[in-house]
Amino acid sequence: MTEIPAPTGECFCGCGSDARPGNYFRQGHDKKAEGDLNALYHGDRVVQRLVDRGYGPGGHNLHQAAIDVGVREACGVVEGCPASGRPGSAELRRHRATHTRPAGS
Repeated sequence: MTEIPAPTGECFCGCGSDARPGNYFRQGHDKKAEGDLNALYHGDRVVQRLVDRGYGPGGHNLHQAAIDVGVREACGVVEGCPASGRPGSAELRRHRATHTRPAGS
């Protein structure tokens, strides 16, 4: 995996603005940069990004790949639940709280 650069104080989107200490982007500029990359390299379509990397119907399962490398964590409370979230996130804890565990577990 490529080493992630350190924040420099300059917004990484290329706007020339300052970023807050420890941040790569001014607020909202990460989405602007993501949109620009999408437009430049994938015809402005998320689906094209997926297909370009081998994901989607007939390809690899993006959701499972994210779980396999640990950037997402499966619900794990109820067998077969398709939900996942960022490891340790409040969102995932809230989701898990919506399930009732089977008796004896």
